Amino acid sequence: MPLEELRRRWSEAWGIKPHARIGRLMLEKSLDFKLRETSGAGLSAEQQKRLAYLAAAYKRDPKSFEQGPAGLKPGVKLLRTYNGQQHVVVVKPDGFEYQSKLYTSLSQIASDITGTRWNGRVFFGLKRKEANEIGD
Repeated sequence: MPLEELRRRWSEAWGIKPHARIGRLMLEKSLDFKLRETSGAGLSAEQQKRLAYLAAAYKRDPKSFEQGPAGLKPGVKLLRTYNGQQHVVVVKPDGFEYQSKLYTSLSQIASDITGTRWNGRVFFGLKRKEANEIGD
């Protein structure tokens, strides 16, 4: 559907005018959610409970949701098997730890492991590889 029609339908569903900078994909997903919600197929009771829990946790301590490098919480371990060897990276507040060394980017680690230039998020499976994508 044309963008103008999408924006009109979104406005009708939500009862407000969408911000001018909201893109097509967000409008489509948001409209789809609102239509499901109004038809009774919105969030499940479990999802509503989880959302309420997260909102309460955020109100108690907004910093509890802060994330480290690359949008990952410190302490998360990234595992990748390459050429039969398993590689473990630990997300730290100020970077990534690999083999007791602190790195500032996953791409540096991926390059050290493979000997070639890699997008670190792709190498560790955090992002799908796009056509023509070689590195950061």
